[in-house]
Amino acid sequence: MGAKANRTSMKIVPPGKKKCVWMEAGVVSYKLCDNNYDCSTCVYDQGMQLKVARQKESMAAMPIAASSEKFTETWVEKMMQFPASQRKCRYMITGEVGRKLCPNAYECGNCSFDQMMQERLQAETLPVHEHSRAGGFDLAADTYYHEGHTWARPEYGGRVRVGLDDFAQKILGKLKQLEIPHVGHEVKQGEAAFKVRRNGETAEVLSPVDGIVTHINDRVRTAADLVNESPYEDGWLFIVEPTKLRKNLKGLYYGEDAEKYMEEERDHLFSVAGDEMRLAADGGDSVEDIFSELEGESWSKFVKNFLRT
Repeated sequence: MGAKANRTSMKIVPPGKKKCVWMEAGVVSYKLCDNNYDCSTCVYDQGMQLKVARQKESMAAMPIAASSEKFTETWVEKMMQFPASQRKCRYMITGEVGRKLCPNAYECGNCSFDQMMQERLQAETLPVHEHSRAGGFDLAADTYYHEGHTWARPEYGGRVRVGLDDFAQKILGKLKQLEIPHVGHEVKQGEAAFKVRRNGETAEVLSPVDGIVTHINDRVRTAADLVNESPYEDGWLFIVEPTKLRKNLKGLYYGEDAEKYMEEERDHLFSVAGDEMRLAADGGDSVEDIFSELEGESWSKFVKNFLRT
């Protein structure tokens, strides 16, 4: 009885997570999506497709009488066996739309609805459903963090949204001007991707991922303080088509590791700023503009220490 209950509990989808399409179709009993439904770049999907193809080749070579095993079907084949009223569109599976059925045999690349949704989702501000606090700074869920205090959030279609984290916007202070890359510009992880300016001084900021810029947030060009007001939502900077995403993500902080890193940076901040910084020593909320609390420091020299430039 206990073992049965344990097996059942393991199949519960945790809050904020989504079923992989292979699980949704019923091909596998339990698998969560960890690639934002971008099946074309998903190692698991590629492995399953190869496994099915090899099994079919092997079984096709057997005499009919000797082959009693049933073919393993791909998630598309399995979904296409459902009644038309149960063939969920992938945007319904991900939760972007309340109800939408697939009319196109899951050929998303040829689907006008898929193209329309990708353009809409890439351009609009996506809400962060869960936040946490670490070292007195805000962190957004399902987001990866670079040591230079930029963030990367993979989204549907495989593209990645980029911005400055809460720690960065507070050490940078009230921003007046941002120089973000143009569409088509190539950015590389750990290399300068854009610049921030304040009171005549300039600081470069590193990109968290490799990729080609596909969208920019025009609003922050004319209202840079959006980054201060909403660093993880309205203040996002640009979107890239990643070129080494899986490799890049291994070099970023996520979840508990991100929280630990933010706490370490808080301690680093104390060691640099000393008694001039009015921060709660117990890890409470930080001041909104850290640099304004310091005296006798060069802004660019101070922020470069934390932006790793």
